[in-house]
Amino acid sequence: MKMLVILCICLAVYLWFPLPRQTSPKSDVLEESIESKVQLPRSELKAASSSDILRALEIIQLALSSGMTIGDALEHSQKHSPSAAAQELECGLNQFRIGLPLARGLEQIAIDNPGWRSISDTLITSLNSGSPVADQLADVAFIMQSSIDTEKLKRIKSVAVKSVLPLGLCFLPAFILLAVVPVIAGLLGGFF
Repeated sequence: MKMLVILCICLAVYLWFPLPRQTSPKSDVLEESIESKVQLPRSELKAASSSDILRALEIIQLALSSGMTIGDALEHSQKHSPSAAAQELECGLNQFRIGLPLARGLEQIAIDNPGWRSISDTLITSLNSGSPVADQLADVAFIMQSSIDTEKLKRIKSVAVKSVLPLGLCFLPAFILLAVVPVIAGLLGGFF
């Protein structure tokens, strides 16, 4: 009986949290080289996650604090950011490279992925007014980090709720067989 319970728990945990796909390092390098050669249409681009955007923001902050212009800082960040964030930055910078205003490229980045909205608005304001942007970007980074931490905490709290279901499925049959069936059998035996 204990072995059956342990087996049920293991099966429930495996079904609830499947193992990640295993790949070899060679295939990862091959996939990256293929992806870099093939340009995906904008609709097929993978949207950058909040943590990717936060990492790109940190690179932008460092570049701006070292004295780079906003355009140069975005170029530098595009080269050193995670791939999804780099692709989104590249889409915006391509508009700047062909002669459109940088503010238009930043606005396009924010339209494509709303996670960039606060960063884009801060940089556009700085471009238009010429004001220093380091303090505002630090505030944006703090807010983004807080929201990421809040989401992680929500997922951690949901594990407690989700873990009750497999536990209940394991103990419910034993409870019915050991507690409910004998009571019903006793009641039915008293009538006959």
